[in-house]
Amino acid sequence: MAISKRLLALFLTCASMCHASEPLALKEEKEGVNKLHILFLLQSREFGKAIDLYKEYKSALGRHDFEILQQIGLLILEQGARSQDPEQQLSSIFGSGIAGIAASIDILEAGVKSLHPQTQMAAIQALGSIQDDRCEELLTRAMASDFFFTRMEAAYQMAMRKSRSAVGQIESLMYRIPPQMRFFFPQFFALIGTSDAISVLRHLMDDSFHLTRIEAILSAARFGRDDLLPMIRSRATHLNMAEQEACAAAIGSLKDSKSLPILKTLSKSPSDNVKLAALRSLVLLGDLKAKEEIISLAKEKNLFAIQMLSEMPGSEDALFFLTRDPDLQVRFNAVGALLHLGDPRVIPALQEFLLRDSRDFGFLPKFTVGNSLMCWQVIPSALQHQATEPSDILTLSLNVREELLRNCLELPPHHFLEIAAFLFDSKQGDLIPLLISLMENLQTPDAIALLRTKAQTAGAPLIRAYCNLALMRLTKEPQYEKAVISWIHLTKDTEMIRFRPMLPWNLRLTEKNSHYELTPEEHSRLLVECYQTLVLCHDEKSIDILLDGLQSGHSKNRAVLAGLLIQALQ
Repeated sequence: MAISKRLLALFLTCASMCHASEPLALKEEKEGVNKLHILFLLQSREFGKAIDLYKEYKSALGRHDFEILQQIGLLILEQGARSQDPEQQLSSIFGSGIAGIAASIDILEAGVKSLHPQTQMAAIQALGSIQDDRCEELLTRAMASDFFFTRMEAAYQMAMRKSRSAVGQIESLMYRIPPQMRFFFPQFFALIGTSDAISVLRHLMDDSFHLTRIEAILSAARFGRDDLLPMIRSRATHLNMAEQEACAAAIGSLKDSKSLPILKTLSKSPSDNVKLAALRSLVLLGDLKAKEEIISLAKEKNLFAIQMLSEMPGSEDALFFLTRDPDLQVRFNAVGALLHLGDPRVIPALQEFLLRDSRDFGFLPKFTVGNSLMCWQVIPSALQHQATEPSDILTLSLNVREELLRNCLELPPHHFLEIAAFLFDSKQGDLIPLLISLMENLQTPDAIALLRTKAQTAGAPLIRAYCNLALMRLTKEPQYEKAVISWIHLTKDTEMIRFRPMLPWNLRLTEKNSHYELTPEEHSRLLVECYQTLVLCHDEKSIDILLDGLQSGHSKNRAVLAGLLIQALQ
């Protein structure tokens, strides 16, 4: 079997150590243990024998050898990255992210070369957080992927990094796709912001396809390009209603007070969408009368107006009235807007949409033709619609529910705990990981008391385990550590990592979620967090538990455990 470069390098290191440290070499020989033999067994994928041999070596040495442990972790990660199994590849990328090591660039290179789009996407996203000269080369390689959304993710990362070759690479990609799809690209050039990028953006404002022109206008506003205001003003009087809407929205975002007469005219447009965009911009420029007009349109059940009120304190009473409307669409949009304003009166209506029950609500964004206004469409029986919709309704809907829950943290603490108790009691397993994280951030005596109570919940092992983990981190009490270790031993032989499906970059809800990230499902995430919590102790016990998992746990868990092992050594 061919020996990898890393193993060969270690062989040379060990050879020099043998000359420099003869007593230790004699001790190893006496015990029949050889560090290279451990790595050879790992290279041969005989993991059980390798870990047994390491335990013998540790016993002879009298302590853990951090150097050999790091090599064990790196070898397992590299093997997973070069596997033909896409799940193994994803696990290795996830594990290298946990490890936080510069050597992970080799693992990410294997991910970019993978034949699987999800693996490519995960590797590209990870490259965005690494400062290494090779990242530019790998992102350039990803721009030649067979998968469109992989190329778009690479283009986004290059734009974020403001790479020297970004404009050329992205422009080249733009002209290789049908002209009707160019509307994806203006935001990249606005984000880069260099003179040549803005030159391309100006050109896109004159594109023959109206959706591209609209996106160029909105991207200029989104990234504060007030130097393009003259072009935007001139287009605000075009006959195309969608373009008028986009220009009205852009003028408000750029706080262009010189365009007040234009906005006044557009606010009287026969198109509700143009009128709303202009009214919102007038509010941003300080016109309070425009706000009253938006509230009036919201009371008429205009969903875009309802959603717009989330930005306007003082509209709480109107929104509260709408949260009790019999129309499901009106109710949901009003709930989201009222919650965003931090009004606790939203709680009774909110519970309906946090709960996933037999109605199986799904949530999809709905945009105006001018793409400047958005509202939410509620879809009952989301699972049945999954096959016919172009978007992943289930993944997006979970993200929407999680965003609602995050916004609950802005409510007074006792109201947030009311929501928390409701989610615990209704056993909403997919929201429990985020809920536990938010409760840990709260760190109040009432939050800890609720966790203690729910740690005893009968018939809900996932909730009990998460509560025990949170209490271990918050209180450091030994009974909770014991419960966490017991959970690890109970579940270590099950497959730990199952990732949520990916969302394309243009459907992520917030700037925080602007990058694609590998996120384990609920049970997977729990086991990862249990191991990570123990790893933070940086003691021999945590390393022993990780080695036990590598030796006798599920084979598909090894890459993540290897990443955790490297983290434990830092």
